[in-house]
Amino acid sequence: MNHRFSRRRFLAGAMTASGAVLEPDVVLGQDAPQAGRTLDIHVHLFGKGDNGSNCRLLQGTAEGPLFECLSGKLRLRERAKTMDEAYVLALAEHVQQSNLDKVVVLAQDAVYDDGGRADWGKTAFYVPNDYLFEVVSRYPQRMIPCVSINPQRADAIDEMERCVAKGARVLKIHPPTQGVDLADERKYAPFFRRCAELRVVVMVHTGHEHSAPVVDIGLANPRKLVVALDHGCTVIACHCGTGRPSDRPDMLPDFLEMLRQHKNLWGDTSVLGGLGRGRDFLRLLAHREARERLLHGSDFPFPATPLAFVDTLGLKAAFGLQTIENSLQQDLALKDALGIGRASAERAYRLICGEAGQS
Repeated sequence: MNHRFSRRRFLAGAMTASGAVLEPDVVLGQDAPQAGRTLDIHVHLFGKGDNGSNCRLLQGTAEGPLFECLSGKLRLRERAKTMDEAYVLALAEHVQQSNLDKVVVLAQDAVYDDGGRADWGKTAFYVPNDYLFEVVSRYPQRMIPCVSINPQRADAIDEMERCVAKGARVLKIHPPTQGVDLADERKYAPFFRRCAELRVVVMVHTGHEHSAPVVDIGLANPRKLVVALDHGCTVIACHCGTGRPSDRPDMLPDFLEMLRQHKNLWGDTSVLGGLGRGRDFLRLLAHREARERLLHGSDFPFPATPLAFVDTLGLKAAFGLQTIENSLQQDLALKDALGIGRASAERAYRLICGEAGQS
């Protein structure tokens, strides 16, 4: 993708600023044929603990410009007296008003010290598994829980077994922010063996991170997934090792090489529709084997930016997509316009729910 200034991109920005509106028939992805059932595999739950949720959010993050922008977009201050409840209501509204059949909602575990104890001073945000279960239980037809278990915690396997008993079949680990080296076989082979025995799908952040403090970006390399893969886990490399053009090192080639070596490895497209990762997204889409192993994910509430793809889609289509108000629907429609959205959303549903289903 051409990242230089272009007349087309200038006109797109001017049209956005002027509030121009296209006719509905140019909004792609809205009337796509409904074949198999669809799933968004990467939707975040957030909170700061103001309604008894036990969530945590660092003050600097809660008062930062990104959070303020997202808060305004989701109209959190209008929805409820607490931020936690307002976010749940916003999330539910977006899910229910989208064309998706289901979404996987993610918890977020803490950073742990060498003794396996939570280190709250180093934890940027935290969403406990029990709060996740409580929220998802309100919308069982549309939401699936993805628990978060940092394998460094002293009770990691016990917590996994507890969560599986409560219905979890997906878990998430975020190595660069949680400071965990998943390639340490001595420490983590028992954890991943148990994941495989319980048929728990393991989601792992890979690639660069820009919205939370990073302990060590090297921990996000897709090659770190080898222990989990070798012990039989089905692993989803969130973001496929991607980054912005200026990010170093370039981890996308490592993800592509791991795909060739491990048939139990998948990648999700979360955040790839956002500003900055367009180049890597197009590199992924140009790779035939990668296209067949991609699962749809939005990274909600972080928005897609269709206008970032104006050089690929054209001005009319990109602006039409930009006018879609529902963030989940917009992200799916953008990826559908890029030729991967619905196929990857149906593939995600089959992987997590075990059936194709018909709508």
